[in-house]
Amino acid sequence: MPYRNIRLNPILRLIYLLLRFTAWAGLNVYYRRRLVLGRPNLRFDGPAIVISNHPSTLTDVLNVGLSIRQEMFFLANYSLFRNPVSNWLLTRLYCIPVKRKEDVADGEDRNNDAAFEQSYLHLEQYGVLYIAAEGVSWMNRFIRPLKTGTARIAFGMEARNGWKSEMKIIPVGLTYNRPNFFRSEVVVNAGEPVYARDWAEAWAKDPETAVDILTQHLENQLKGLTIHTRDDAGEQFITRLETMLQQERPLPQEEAFYRSQQLTAKFLDDAVLRERTNAYFDQLAQHGLSEQGLAAFTAPDAGPKTLSDGLRLALGLPFFMAGYGFWFLPCYLPGLVAKKLKLYIGYDSNVKILVGLFTFPPMLWGAWRLAMHYLADGWQALGVVLLFIALGFYAERYLDVLRRVRERQKVAVLARKQADMVKELEKMRRECVRLLA
Repeated sequence: MPYRNIRLNPILRLIYLLLRFTAWAGLNVYYRRRLVLGRPNLRFDGPAIVISNHPSTLTDVLNVGLSIRQEMFFLANYSLFRNPVSNWLLTRLYCIPVKRKEDVADGEDRNNDAAFEQSYLHLEQYGVLYIAAEGVSWMNRFIRPLKTGTARIAFGMEARNGWKSEMKIIPVGLTYNRPNFFRSEVVVNAGEPVYARDWAEAWAKDPETAVDILTQHLENQLKGLTIHTRDDAGEQFITRLETMLQQERPLPQEEAFYRSQQLTAKFLDDAVLRERTNAYFDQLAQHGLSEQGLAAFTAPDAGPKTLSDGLRLALGLPFFMAGYGFWFLPCYLPGLVAKKLKLYIGYDSNVKILVGLFTFPPMLWGAWRLAMHYLADGWQALGVVLLFIALGFYAERYLDVLRRVRERQKVAVLARKQADMVKELEKMRRECVRLLA
């Protein structure tokens, strides 16, 4: 079948561009660091299916879609379309409903033929389709078994086009450090394209087996693009190793990500290291201490660092108060709304970003209007707005120093009362770091 470039309603395309810009602004404010790896793999011409793991509900779609120049259609849970208003909106914003087992009641028809047909037609127009391949969203860094829908759509598309469609599957791994926290971090890691045509012979022999093989291959690709800790216990263990090493040998986000992958590959099954690491962190928790605090207290330059931090806090207090005071309400309200809604915690990031779109712009506009009232000069007013933005970043850094000082002070208090206990904790920490060497 000959392909043609997909033609979208110009108004919908304009809406898509507006939403894209809004998402870009929201994500770049919400995340402290947002790193995209494998960008060349996201520069492609359709048809294509883009898949990712699914740890942070709707923000997963945004983090993937922002790096792709084409408009993406989305396979979305059928339950989201039950409401007439959301159904009208989602069907016009490039969403295709898919019925999962948990989306239908007992006895209700779960036929997804229409969704498959719509997906084929979209791909045959050089479209791009996004699928959260795990099918469910849980805030973990390990990859859960993928649903077979991606492979079925890919094989169905190829089979009805004589295996000549050039359709590709782009796997994208998403790794969040704390997905529901404002000013957290995310790594978007795009892998090499996968072509369903490479399994044409297996499909001809046994379609179901081919679907399982391709699905497993895609699952393995996502594991290699993320930090696959296998289960909750593994995630806790690797997180603790990351925390220690980041205090011992701080690295930029990209290098820290690759180091975490190496940690997982090398130490996930190290029973001795896991036992000693967990014992160390359990002791810290028992005494109300943190790894950051102990590392800061026992560092070789602890004395000069303590003095430096104290001076920074004292001298920077007026600037902190200005930045914190200005940005407190816009930052506080999104968290308050998320808390009051009492949704599944995985939706917190979505709620906070959405509410932030209504709290941040008015504050900046208010600063602009107030500056114009007193200064009556557009450039000076702009300077005031930029100053408040800079003060917001400064307040964030100030809070980092303040937390470090507080955590270090907790260790100092314990050291005055139980010096031997702090020495024992330091010994346990050194032993864990030694085993990591």
